[in-house]
Amino acid sequence: MNKIKLVFSSVNLEYGGIEKSLLNLVNSLDLNKYDLTIVLEEKKGIYLNKINKNVKILEYKPNSNKNIIIRKLNNFINKVLWLFKHYHKYDVAICYASYSMPANFIARVSAKKRIFWVHSNYCVAFEYDENKIREFFDVRYLNKFDKLVFVSNEAKEDLIKYYPNIKNKSVTLNNIIDVDEIINNSNCALKLKNNFKNIAVFVGRMDEEVKKVSRIIELAKKCQQGKKDILFLLVGDGPDLLNLKVQADDYNLNNIIFTGAQINPYPYLKKANFLLLTSKYEGFPVVYNEAIVLKKPILSTINVSDDEISINGNFGIICSEEDLFKNVDNILKFKNQDVDFIKINEKRIKKLEKLIGDLYEK
Repeated sequence: MNKIKLVFSSVNLEYGGIEKSLLNLVNSLDLNKYDLTIVLEEKKGIYLNKINKNVKILEYKPNSNKNIIIRKLNNFINKVLWLFKHYHKYDVAICYASYSMPANFIARVSAKKRIFWVHSNYCVAFEYDENKIREFFDVRYLNKFDKLVFVSNEAKEDLIKYYPNIKNKSVTLNNIIDVDEIINNSNCALKLKNNFKNIAVFVGRMDEEVKKVSRIIELAKKCQQGKKDILFLLVGDGPDLLNLKVQADDYNLNNIIFTGAQINPYPYLKKANFLLLTSKYEGFPVVYNEAIVLKKPILSTINVSDDEISINGNFGIICSEEDLFKNVDNILKFKNQDVDFIKINEKRIKKLEKLIGDLYEK
């Protein structure tokens, strides 16, 4: 049997939800079936060396020269060279980073059959402003893609309202989860000075526009004033980390610890009583699945479901920002359902293989 030539395009393999999901997915694919290539804008990242050694990794690096003429000329030359070497070289291409224009270009020109992977709910991100939604997606040539994969039902259904023609080629397929890695790494020793009875943990990028971490600081303030015995662990780094620390200092909070970025966040998640997420929008947060693996309930402003899992009521409490405080006591008593992620991973891989196979056969 001939191997299917499959190429993924993305940005890099640094620490992040999309990057970790790509790592798990690629390493779960059967290389007896696929001749697999990854094309990155930057061939770098902590996950780079964890990719199967038999997977080819190429770099397509956009030019960032400050001189617009030089930048455009070099990027034009790069496109021509890529087309010369790789035009329709592969059987199926997957644009895995939906926000990246270079990744979009690579996927569109490198294969006749193409998949567009949507990791976020852009309709919520753009506050359902049709002009902004179309401005984002029109330049990404949705009609050039044969299939669209969404990590949540909500992101899929929202976008279909604006692009009804994509309905029949859209599927929900969430990320592959490395259960063994999560459990094994969660058992690492954690040195944490803690005089609190309960712990809430946030894991993610300190990015106020999307993650709204300031909501957690406001919640911590209410809990301190209300004498609730809860420590808030904020795990991650990002552009707004300093501002968030200043906000916490201004409130004189003694119930918050900023841990900074952690290559292994799982011991913090295991130590916590519940996961806290207060984002403005998400696709299906990878940290939701990680919390479910470690049997940690979720208190969040983001309600999502995918092809196998629905969060609200089954794995946590979803509420408005205003109702977070009154649900703190409820989440401490919450019990998660059990999930067999091994079977779910198998089903998702089979679903993706069928998707790829059907496109290949057409």
